[in-house]
Amino acid sequence: MAQSYPDIIGDRDWQDIVDVHPEIANQRVTIQAKGSTFNHVYFGGAEPPAERDGLQLPSGVSATGTAAHIWVRGDCRYAILVED
Repeated sequence: MAQSYPDIIGDRDWQDIVDVHPEIANQRVTIQAKGSTFNHVYFGGAEPPAERDGLQLPSGVSATGTAAHIWVRGDCRYAILVED
């Protein structure tokens, strides 16, 4: 069964959500943006990606990936779901 985690509140700088929820590292994770229009997600890399890197994630849209580091950027909440 999939497990959800508390939302992450993003900002204008890249934030590694694995810092907040280390147990999601290297798991199949779905991230969904819950507001704003300029949201991005990037799966991978120990350092923050370049400003223009990552997948644009409009509100309500989700992306799934697996990585040791999962970066989000944008002024909104991000829902986190780990799949089995």
